[in-house]
Amino acid sequence: MRPTHIEQALAQMHENQWFTWTDTSNKIYANLKLSDKLGVDGELIDNPHSLPTEEEVNAKLKEMQDAWDAANT
Repeated sequence: MRPTHIEQALAQMHENQWFTWTDTSNKIYANLKLSDKLGVDGELIDNPHSLPTEEEVNAKLKEMQDAWDAANT
């Protein structure tokens, strides 16, 4: 299925649950936030990632859409 939402791009940017939403019923960039902790190999660690810019997220989504389109057209 062709990627259509920024959540799909975010999930590809890093492993584990590194991000969350301030409003889970409205998953838009403005509601994106970093998770404080990550579960890695059964342990909680401080999140080592920083929040990507909206442009970086949109570019990742477009990259994924372009790859899907090339493989499915």
